[in-house]
Amino acid sequence: MVCEIRGVAHPPPAKGVREDVADLTAAEISVQRLAGRPLLDEHDGGKRVGTCLTSWEGRNGELRISANVNDQGMQRKIINGSMRGLSLGTDLIGSMSGDVLYRGQAELSVCQQGRRHGTWIDTINGKNVYRRNNASASECRLSSLLRVCRSACTPPPPSPANTSRLQ
Repeated sequence: MVCEIRGVAHPPPAKGVREDVADLTAAEISVQRLAGRPLLDEHDGGKRVGTCLTSWEGRNGELRISANVNDQGMQRKIINGSMRGLSLGTDLIGSMSGDVLYRGQAELSVCQQGRRHGTWIDTINGKNVYRRNNASASECRLSSLLRVCRSACTPPPPSPANTSRLQ
Protein backbone atom coordinates (compact mmCIF):
# COMPACT_ATOMS: atom_id res chain seq x y z
CA MET A 1 0.00 0.00 0.00
CA VAL A 2 1.23 3.51 -0.83
CA CYS A 3 0.58 6.59 1.30
CA GLU A 4 0.56 9.96 -0.47
CA ILE A 5 1.75 13.01 1.48
CA ARG A 6 1.86 16.72 0.75
CA GLY A 7 3.46 19.50 2.70
CA VAL A 8 5.88 22.41 2.94
CA ALA A 9 9.54 21.55 2.32
CA HIS A 10 10.81 25.15 2.58
CA PRO A 11 8.98 28.19 4.01
CA PRO A 12 8.65 31.45 2.08
CA PRO A 13 12.14 32.98 2.01
CA ALA A 14 13.13 35.81 4.31
CA LYS A 15 13.37 39.16 2.54
CA GLY A 16 16.93 39.95 1.53
CA VAL A 17 18.84 37.71 3.95
CA ARG A 18 19.53 33.98 4.29
CA GLU A 19 19.32 32.63 7.82
CA ASP A 20 21.42 29.64 6.72
CA VAL A 21 23.72 29.00 3.76
CA ALA A 22 21.33 26.27 2.51
CA ASP A 23 18.22 28.51 2.62
CA LEU A 24 16.60 29.18 -0.74
CA THR A 25 15.64 32.49 -2.32
CA ALA A 26 12.30 33.08 -4.05
CA ALA A 27 14.02 32.59 -7.43
CA GLU A 28 15.54 29.29 -6.29
CA ILE A 29 12.20 28.04 -4.94
CA SER A 30 10.49 28.87 -8.22
CA VAL A 31 12.82 26.55 -10.20
CA GLN A 32 13.12 23.60 -7.80
CA ARG A 33 12.15 20.26 -9.31
CA LEU A 34 12.02 17.45 -6.75
CA ALA A 35 10.17 14.87 -8.89
CA GLY A 36 11.98 11.53 -8.68
CA ARG A 37 14.17 12.51 -5.71
CA PRO A 38 14.36 9.96 -2.88
CA LEU A 39 12.25 10.41 0.25
CA LEU A 40 14.43 9.36 3.20
CA ASP A 41 14.05 8.70 6.92
CA GLU A 42 15.97 11.54 8.67
CA HIS A 43 18.51 12.03 5.80
CA ASP A 44 19.74 8.44 6.10
CA GLY A 45 20.66 7.32 2.55
CA GLY A 46 20.22 3.70 3.61
CA LYS A 47 16.60 4.26 4.65
CA ARG A 48 14.66 5.23 1.55
CA VAL A 49 10.96 5.33 2.45
CA GLY A 50 9.47 6.69 -0.77
CA THR A 51 9.78 9.02 -3.76
CA CYS A 52 8.98 12.67 -4.41
CA LEU A 53 6.29 13.00 -7.07
CA THR A 54 6.43 16.73 -7.70
CA SER A 55 7.19 20.13 -6.18
CA TRP A 56 5.78 23.60 -6.78
CA GLU A 57 5.82 27.11 -5.43
CA GLY A 58 2.86 27.61 -3.09
CA ARG A 59 0.61 30.65 -3.02
CA ASN A 60 2.65 32.24 -0.20
CA GLY A 61 6.05 31.59 -1.82
CA GLU A 62 6.79 28.34 0.01
CA LEU A 63 8.17 25.20 -1.64
CA ARG A 64 5.44 22.53 -1.55
CA ILE A 65 5.88 18.84 -2.28
CA SER A 66 3.90 15.71 -3.01
CA ALA A 67 5.46 12.30 -2.35
CA ASN A 68 4.57 8.63 -2.12
CA VAL A 69 5.61 6.78 1.04
CA ASN A 70 6.12 3.06 0.35
CA ASP A 71 7.62 1.99 3.68
CA GLN A 72 4.86 0.73 6.00
CA GLY A 73 6.80 1.54 9.18
CA MET A 74 7.17 5.17 8.07
CA GLN A 75 3.51 5.27 7.03
CA ARG A 76 2.52 4.31 10.59
CA LYS A 77 4.81 7.01 12.06
CA ILE A 78 3.37 9.66 9.74
CA ILE A 79 -0.21 8.62 10.46
CA ASN A 80 0.29 8.51 14.26
CA GLY A 81 1.98 11.95 14.15
CA SER A 82 5.45 11.01 15.43
CA MET A 83 7.10 11.83 12.06
CA ARG A 84 5.43 14.81 10.38
CA GLY A 85 8.37 17.13 9.70
CA LEU A 86 9.95 17.69 6.29
CA SER A 87 13.59 18.55 5.65
CA LEU A 88 15.48 19.21 2.43
CA GLY A 89 18.86 17.57 1.84
CA THR A 90 20.64 20.38 0.01
CA ASP A 91 23.84 19.94 -1.98
CA LEU A 92 26.01 23.06 -1.97
CA ILE A 93 28.70 23.61 -4.58
CA GLY A 94 31.16 26.32 -3.61
CA SER A 95 33.98 28.36 -5.04
CA MET A 96 37.52 28.28 -3.72
CA SER A 97 36.76 31.51 -1.81
CA GLY A 98 33.77 29.93 -0.01
CA ASP A 99 30.91 31.46 -1.98
CA VAL A 100 28.03 29.13 -2.81
CA LEU A 101 27.72 28.74 -6.57
CA TYR A 102 24.84 26.24 -6.63
CA ARG A 103 22.18 24.92 -4.26
CA GLY A 104 20.41 21.73 -5.35
CA GLN A 105 18.17 19.28 -3.59
CA ALA A 106 19.61 15.77 -3.37
CA GLU A 107 16.71 14.40 -1.33
CA LEU A 108 13.77 15.17 0.92
CA SER A 109 13.45 13.62 4.36
CA VAL A 110 10.61 12.86 6.72
CA CYS A 111 11.68 13.73 10.26
CA GLN A 112 10.22 14.52 13.67
CA GLN A 113 10.62 18.25 13.07
CA GLY A 114 12.28 20.14 10.23
CA ARG A 115 14.95 22.75 11.01
CA ARG A 116 13.04 25.43 9.14
CA HIS A 117 9.88 26.87 10.69
CA GLY A 118 6.61 25.61 9.18
CA THR A 119 7.98 22.58 7.30
CA TRP A 120 5.29 20.00 8.01
CA ILE A 121 3.32 17.32 6.26
CA ASP A 122 -0.13 18.87 6.01
CA THR A 123 -2.03 16.30 3.92
CA ILE A 124 -2.09 12.50 4.15
CA ASN A 125 -3.96 10.56 1.46
CA GLY A 126 -5.95 13.67 0.55
CA LYS A 127 -6.97 14.49 4.14
CA ASN A 128 -5.78 17.73 5.75
CA VAL A 129 -3.94 16.91 8.98
CA TYR A 130 -2.36 20.27 9.85
CA ARG A 131 -3.78 23.72 10.39
CA ARG A 132 -2.75 26.91 12.10
CA ASN A 133 -4.91 28.40 14.82
CA ASN A 134 -4.08 32.07 15.41
CA ALA A 135 -4.69 33.00 19.01
CA SER A 136 -3.48 36.56 19.42
CA ALA A 137 -5.04 38.64 22.19
CA SER A 138 -7.12 40.64 19.70
CA GLU A 139 -8.36 37.45 17.99
CA CYS A 140 -9.37 35.99 21.37
CA ARG A 141 -11.17 39.20 22.43
CA LEU A 142 -13.07 39.29 19.14
CA SER A 143 -13.95 35.60 19.42
CA SER A 144 -15.15 36.06 23.03
CA LEU A 145 -17.18 39.13 22.07
CA LEU A 146 -18.87 37.22 19.25
CA ARG A 147 -19.75 34.34 21.60
CA VAL A 148 -21.25 36.79 24.13
CA CYS A 149 -23.26 38.57 21.40
CA ARG A 150 -24.52 35.30 19.96
CA SER A 151 -25.57 33.96 23.35
CA ALA A 152 -27.34 37.23 24.22
CA CYS A 153 -29.20 37.29 20.91
CA THR A 154 -30.07 33.61 20.64
CA PRO A 155 -32.96 32.30 22.71
CA PRO A 156 -32.17 29.18 24.70
CA PRO A 157 -33.30 25.89 23.16
CA PRO A 158 -36.60 24.61 24.51
CA SER A 159 -36.22 22.34 27.52
CA PRO A 160 -38.64 19.49 28.28
CA ALA A 161 -40.14 21.59 31.11
CA ASN A 162 -40.73 24.58 28.79
CA THR A 163 -42.24 22.50 25.99
CA SER A 164 -44.79 20.82 28.28
CA ARG A 165 -46.17 24.24 29.31
CA LEU A 166 -46.54 25.28 25.68
CA GLN A 167 -48.82 22.35 24.84
